[in-house]
Amino acid sequence: MRWLWVLLTVLLGLSGVLGRGIPFLKQQQSQSPSDYNGLYMQTDAVDELIGKEQFQAWVFQQKRAAFVEFYNSFCGFCRRFAPHWIQLGEDTQNWRDIVAISAIDCSSDENSDVCRDFEVMAYPTIRYFPPNYEEGAKQIGKSVLRPDHDTLKQVLVNFLLTDEQKLPSWPDLEDFTADSAAELFTTAPQNIKIVYVILENVQEPNKNTTGAQVILDLHKAENVIIRRASSMEFLHPKTTARPALFAVHRENLLIEQLTVEPSQESIRNKILSHMQENNLDIPVSAVPVSAAPNKPTPDWMKHKQDKAIQDKVAEMKGVVFQADLEQAVRFALFHEIPRYEAIKDDRLLALKRFLSVLSRYFPFGDNGRRFLKELETFVGDKEESLSGEAFENEAKRLEEHHRPIFSSSKFVGCYSEVDGLRRYPCSLWLLFHHLTVAAVEQNVSTDPLEVLHAMHGYIKHFFGCTDCSNHFQEMAKKNRMFSVASQDNAILWLWSAHNEANKRLSGDTTEDPAHPKIQFPGAAECPQCRRGDNASHNDEDSWDRTEVLFYLRRIHSPQNISRLGVDDEAALPASLDVLRAKRYVSNVFSDIDMRMGLLLYGFCLCMLLAAVRLFLKRGYRKKMYIHDLLGKV
Repeated sequence: MRWLWVLLTVLLGLSGVLGRGIPFLKQQQSQSPSDYNGLYMQTDAVDELIGKEQFQAWVFQQKRAAFVEFYNSFCGFCRRFAPHWIQLGEDTQNWRDIVAISAIDCSSDENSDVCRDFEVMAYPTIRYFPPNYEEGAKQIGKSVLRPDHDTLKQVLVNFLLTDEQKLPSWPDLEDFTADSAAELFTTAPQNIKIVYVILENVQEPNKNTTGAQVILDLHKAENVIIRRASSMEFLHPKTTARPALFAVHRENLLIEQLTVEPSQESIRNKILSHMQENNLDIPVSAVPVSAAPNKPTPDWMKHKQDKAIQDKVAEMKGVVFQADLEQAVRFALFHEIPRYEAIKDDRLLALKRFLSVLSRYFPFGDNGRRFLKELETFVGDKEESLSGEAFENEAKRLEEHHRPIFSSSKFVGCYSEVDGLRRYPCSLWLLFHHLTVAAVEQNVSTDPLEVLHAMHGYIKHFFGCTDCSNHFQEMAKKNRMFSVASQDNAILWLWSAHNEANKRLSGDTTEDPAHPKIQFPGAAECPQCRRGDNASHNDEDSWDRTEVLFYLRRIHSPQNISRLGVDDEAALPASLDVLRAKRYVSNVFSDIDMRMGLLLYGFCLCMLLAAVRLFLKRGYRKKMYIHDLLGKV
């Protein structure tokens, strides 16, 4: 009968081929990512650097200084700071042979080792690198403490003023002294026709950099020199207003006092107009921005989402996507944690707690769970310290050893068409919401602070947005996070904290217009979560916390994770969700399948009847009697 089963199997296979009318949900593949520019476009007056080799070539052994911003494109404060950094680049275009304004995105794969080597602990971090800067241990530049966009130019000028490695070709920014008009020309080249003197309080360099800025703006001018001074009695003994501008002519030592407003722009424009009146060549007012070398394209940060996925996401309400959860873990393990040169003390403890809750509750497949467990063991064995580089190397080794681990390489529910918006912060919130709910459902531990401790430690010590980290720590203290007494209350505490953060950032530049920050759950998603007359309000009294808890446990349950957008199903265990997504369980049979099934059923029935008849025929034997042998008596 074996031939019958072989035939049946072949026919069923043909049925699958002929029945391709089933509208399967195809797995979406990410398209080739487009060029990534971080927070700065190539048209901005900021040179964005990519990769260790390019960065080192930019800051070491150069005939000019470098002013560099280390930033994270997911950091809200960095996004608000970016326009000011661009403005600085535009304001200092004429200084580019003296100092270059540049930036590097620490959230990019290509730059993680650079940011770790240069000990970038917060975003944005501003560093000044002098000319001819030598490469070596602890050569990480000079830091700007608490960068204030209103004083960026002052800070930069003071670096240039106090730089011990300043080049001979740089203009003289120091307090200049002279006892007579003739003395101004003693050391000046013969082609100098006019010396402009800006009187200001040079003794307070941190506050008075107007003259130095004008000198830097016009240092390429021919036939003139600009000096800054605290006082020159021969110019105008009674001049007390600061700043004051004077023009001294070589030909007849004529001294003119020029009327100006107390601003860099006013003094600069007055000098230019005066030069024009005296038939002197006007310097080029702007220097073209030199483009940084070609920027490689990151592998995962800028995947253009397939429109079919986003259309599907828009239809799905109250769903958490596996792809988003994995992106949060991927970015945390391979970007944020490895950027530290040394992980020790409280930071090491925070890392151990974070890996512990991931190992227990994250919805990886078998390979992913082994990956997290071994990574947790590796870090757990470190008693004093661990380098970020060693952590990254071990994480990459384990990822390769246990491949496949990650089932997706793109954001789905947290996707934004604008680089740097939503994505990682959105996925990180979802990750911790999921962990608090999974801790209740899996009932591995009864510690209500297990996940909240891990979240607090991670955000305090590893989260790239310093401003956001500080806000979260303040909120945790104000809202008494460490007094949470049950796991259900931990779920609600995190929900309340998330809404508080949304309220603070609503309408901010970090908000994606397509996904406004609201108080969730919205009335449409959970109408019963809000109380009667207060349903339209967002204060604490308007929520029914029992219904909110029920909603959160349902939405963030491990059983409610969608695999839409997953690229590699092999990384995840088989589930009914996957089967339903591929339509192997419900609505399997099309019309063609039904006709083919009936045909096969009839054919099999006929074959079965034929086999039974053949068996019965071969099995019948006539009974033998003795008279058949001896004959009848």
